[in-house]
Amino acid sequence: MLLPRRFRAVLPFAAALIGCNPSPTHAPAASPYATPEPPPIPTGPSIVGRITLSSTKEPPRAGVVYLEDAPKQPGTLMTATINVDHKNFTPFIGVVTTGGTVTFRNLDALTHHVFSPDIKDFDTGFLRKGDTSTREFDKPGPVALLCNVHPEMLGYVMVIPSTYYGTINVDGTYAIRNVPAGTFKATAWVPRMPAVTRAVAVGDADVTLDFTMPREGE
Repeated sequence: MLLPRRFRAVLPFAAALIGCNPSPTHAPAASPYATPEPPPIPTGPSIVGRITLSSTKEPPRAGVVYLEDAPKQPGTLMTATINVDHKNFTPFIGVVTTGGTVTFRNLDALTHHVFSPDIKDFDTGFLRKGDTSTREFDKPGPVALLCNVHPEMLGYVMVIPSTYYGTINVDGTYAIRNVPAGTFKATAWVPRMPAVTRAVAVGDADVTLDFTMPREGE
């Protein structure tokens, strides 16, 4: 059966298309607004242990264990947020590395006024609901947080010289993950107690390092 003339006219052109080689494919161009991939986090062993108080043999209510002289991972621990919520600083201890910034945000209907007795010029001014204030912290060590309006409030910023740390859990345990090989100074810090520093050597396996926190003057 003969095809209508209008179809016969396009057959050679269709055959040519079928026989031609397809154009090479190219990966789509990256968007200039795409978020860069974060640097890879090295994997490694952990430093784990338990913190107890010398006075009671019980775990402390809060604290941090960190490495004094471990390296800084680029882009890590440079920012933190501490909310004021129901007249509490949340988290109770915010952690950043030296040069990092902390944003203080008021979630309460009440007005707050955050300051620190440890830093002379640290004063957020009055923070009404939804207000924020940001500050950079350059010196390592704990910074106590108080409120001029509500004297019962207490919190901390812990500024550490590296980016390796672990928070102390309610049972006293902690873990510092993915630690590079080497010998470091590990410091355990608990509010209102002297810090304790111990040397720890890390190889290719997990290391257990326990601390006993002394009372003031011990």
